[in-house]
Amino acid sequence: MHDVEYHGVTIPEGSPILLVLAAANRDPRRYTAPDVYDIHRTDITHLTFGFGLHYCLGANLARLEGRVALDEMLNRFPEWDVDHDGMRLAPTSTVRGWEAMPIVLP
Repeated sequence: MHDVEYHGVTIPEGSPILLVLAAANRDPRRYTAPDVYDIHRTDITHLTFGFGLHYCLGANLARLEGRVALDEMLNRFPEWDVDHDGMRLAPTSTVRGWEAMPIVLP
């Protein structure tokens, strides 16, 4: 093929490209401070579970399971901390998240 420029970045001919929709959740053209975890962020139109025809069928179940699990954990263990030394990012190019995030209970 040939070199192509996209949003000011030149992608050389023959370069491998991986489309990661969820990376759009961290687009500085869309969000102020996209790398900051802000639970009060407004105008959220994230693509975590895909978009349109490719929207995840299990998205609502995943949200519900996460809400229930977090609620139960906080009810049972209102005081806890994260073992930052034990945290490990998932070693994949398609999933951005934690493989391990151990907690410490008092």
